[in-house]
Amino acid sequence: MPEEPEQSLIQESGDFDSNNSVSESSLELANRLIVRLKPEDNSSIFGMIANKSYYSGGLMTIILVFWWLAVDSASDDLDSGLSTFFDLDFSQVALAVIGLGLMSSLLSDLSRELGKLLPSLISGAMLIMCGLYVIEPMAIGLLTDQYELMDGVWRCLRLGILWAGVSWCAHLLVDASLLVWLKRFCDSNGIEVTPDNDSTKSEGKPSDA
Repeated sequence: MPEEPEQSLIQESGDFDSNNSVSESSLELANRLIVRLKPEDNSSIFGMIANKSYYSGGLMTIILVFWWLAVDSASDDLDSGLSTFFDLDFSQVALAVIGLGLMSSLLSDLSRELGKLLPSLISGAMLIMCGLYVIEPMAIGLLTDQYELMDGVWRCLRLGILWAGVSWCAHLLVDASLLVWLKRFCDSNGIEVTPDNDSTKSEGKPSDA
């Protein structure tokens, strides 16, 4: 059987001008976002933006508090086990992991949605640096006498928590930003989001033609 084109989950309202120069790539991006994020209708996008922004901001605050209490104000000798990469102490390494992890996840998610090459390349380089910073304390504890192996494992664990947290925070932030774009795109072009359950029901009904 010939492959059928993917059914769009967006509908053109009466205000939509077919002569407008709305690019096919923008319509495809809007449809992909609707399929992945599953907004019920146009008005529900407001709530999704608010929720994702709310959780992203809260998570970033928790991450910074965790860095302050578990890294910067902890009992570690921050000057022991300086990183091989740029001679950063443990607190500075944690900040580097936060920054690199956040930017890497932002660029990776944007590259996936927008199909851009350069952000993905930069994200990959940042990802490698993050991984090196996270596992380096365990290697120092195992191969040197600057501190015990368990101290290195404890440092790795804290860095891993920070990395995972900022990665999830970036994912929420990208989703919120894309939803803002989707809302503006639909409003400016008179496009109505079709609820998924309605489209499914309509597919099951026989055509009147």
